[in-house]
Amino acid sequence: MLFSEIYSAYYNTVASIISCSQQGKLDSDLLFKIVKESAFPESFMTIGSALETGKWPLIKKDYSTNIQNIPTMPLSVLQKRWLKALCNDKRIRLFVSDEVLECLKNQLQDVEVLFNENDYYLYDKYSDGDPYDDPDYIKNFRTALEAIHQKKTISVEYTGRFGQQKRFICAPYKIEYSEKDDKFRIISKVRNRHSILNIARINSCELTENSKVDDLSEDDLPDNRRTSVTLEIYDERKAMERVMLAFAHFEKSAVQISDDVYRLTLNYDSFDETELVVRVLSFGPMVKVLEPESFRNLIQERISKQIELMNN
Repeated sequence: MLFSEIYSAYYNTVASIISCSQQGKLDSDLLFKIVKESAFPESFMTIGSALETGKWPLIKKDYSTNIQNIPTMPLSVLQKRWLKALCNDKRIRLFVSDEVLECLKNQLQDVEVLFNENDYYLYDKYSDGDPYDDPDYIKNFRTALEAIHQKKTISVEYTGRFGQQKRFICAPYKIEYSEKDDKFRIISKVRNRHSILNIARINSCELTENSKVDDLSEDDLPDNRRTSVTLEIYDERKAMERVMLAFAHFEKSAVQISDDVYRLTLNYDSFDETELVVRVLSFGPMVKVLEPESFRNLIQERISKQIELMNN
């Protein structure tokens, strides 16, 4: 239960209340404020009243406490095993310094790992993922992440798709990871235009001086619009099951039309469109695009190019 994303919120909420009581800061208003901010809406009255009435004998009527030690949340064995699995992930160094990672590994050396990458098989994943061990890649990733947290711009030296070298200033908005490509990309604004940068193509980047930017939102990125595509799926050779697995991370809705025909609507961000076209094509005649017409045109263009290449 302590490891649960849901239930641990209650323990952390009560721990915060006890800590404030130990510091002599707690009163009724602060108690309910902590509950409101840290727990869930339905627990607003439950936790607060249980502490104030003494049903949970942790806080006295004057909002002091008999608990002398600061509340701590010791890690369970399951949590330690999960942390060790994260430490073995090749991408962990993008987020954690070498010193912290080495310290974690030393503390977890006697713990059995919960899982490793050999426990999973991704059948449609590209083999040319980002160079996660490259010191320059790690540095550029951390710089971009820092820029997002501090709402700053970065000066970037970048290699384009056709090898051309570019230098520009951009405002990073978020970092996305493509499991299929095994690559990270930065969603940013460059000269007030929405731009996607592959981190592996960044030669160098630095935080710019005195370059605070206003809070960015989805509406600030003009090309980052939500759209959808409707597919008709013919359920032969477990096509429906394979489609649902392939698009598991997309927001979607499905309706059964007949015994072996389904209609699936996928919602996606426009900058994922090219990858979506490739994935839809991979199912061949088992999947038909119903709408929009623009997506059908992209499918037809892609097929025409493939036929042209085969005939050359």
